[in-house]
Amino acid sequence: MTAATRKGPMYDCPVCLEPLEPDANGTIAAVGFTKDRPENWVWGPYPVHDEPCRTRIADPAFSNRVGTDGYEKTTIRLPAQAPETQQLLDHWAQIMNSPYVARDSVRFWSDTISGTDEPNGKEMTPWPEMDEALNLASAHFSCLGTRSRSREAQAGYDIAVHNAAQGRRVAMFAPDLTPRNPVPNLTIDRARRLTAEHIEHVLRDMAERGERAPLVVIDRLQLMSRHDENGPSRIASPDDIDMVSRELKSIAMTESLGTPSILLIARLERPRREGRPLDLDDLGAAAELKYHADLVALVDRTAPATVDVLVAKDRSGPAPRRFAANW
Repeated sequence: MTAATRKGPMYDCPVCLEPLEPDANGTIAAVGFTKDRPENWVWGPYPVHDEPCRTRIADPAFSNRVGTDGYEKTTIRLPAQAPETQQLLDHWAQIMNSPYVARDSVRFWSDTISGTDEPNGKEMTPWPEMDEALNLASAHFSCLGTRSRSREAQAGYDIAVHNAAQGRRVAMFAPDLTPRNPVPNLTIDRARRLTAEHIEHVLRDMAERGERAPLVVIDRLQLMSRHDENGPSRIASPDDIDMVSRELKSIAMTESLGTPSILLIARLERPRREGRPLDLDDLGAAAELKYHADLVALVDRTAPATVDVLVAKDRSGPAPRRFAANW
């Protein structure tokens, strides 16, 4: 699926991923950035909901440059059924090679405008406020806790695609991930017996082919297994989690694998408790991750466009700390 996926008269909004219906006049909003408008689109246009998606589509680092050197954020309305509209939206989706191109490419074009060719050394997320919170740097092992059946539950895939779209090679291990269209630079492994040994084996094979992955995403902890005398068995106890987390941190620090950043998704096991903020204990047995992970962050939705974030552990900064993020 691309950002300009057509479903009859509808498109998918690349910010919230929800269907976008034409208005009463049969038109949809599309937003992008132009240089010396309107002829030269440098980013977009992409179909979005008028609000709040149209507002949220721009990164502050990019927005600060709008109005200088001829760059301007531009919103247009297009006839949803016209072949020319489909061609325009498909053209830019293909250029950026990402199913989440509209929210993913902002920082890419920000760097292009500012003349920066190299990434900043940290794998970024589709949500600017989460970039520093997750700190997905080389040799770091991070855990992100999310609730089942929430929009945040697909954070691992979103982050993997986000980085792949920017040209970084990503390896994702996700036994339950439904079939998706191939994404350039993204390797997805759906092995049902997901162990740390299997992950290391796959990464080593990739490294030997000259395809080291700077980012490894594992979705999710509760689907992982450990080896014992009877073979692989699903992790079930704090001791199992302690062992698996130690092994994942070891993989992150392995020079021959390129010291990848490892992001492990874990499900929050406690139900939401009204009036009580997120707590590390909401991870249940997975709270054992705090002993070996460099960072443990939990997210829980509090509003349609906002999540509460608890950074429960952070070897690179103060913890615990809490903040709200647009998501």
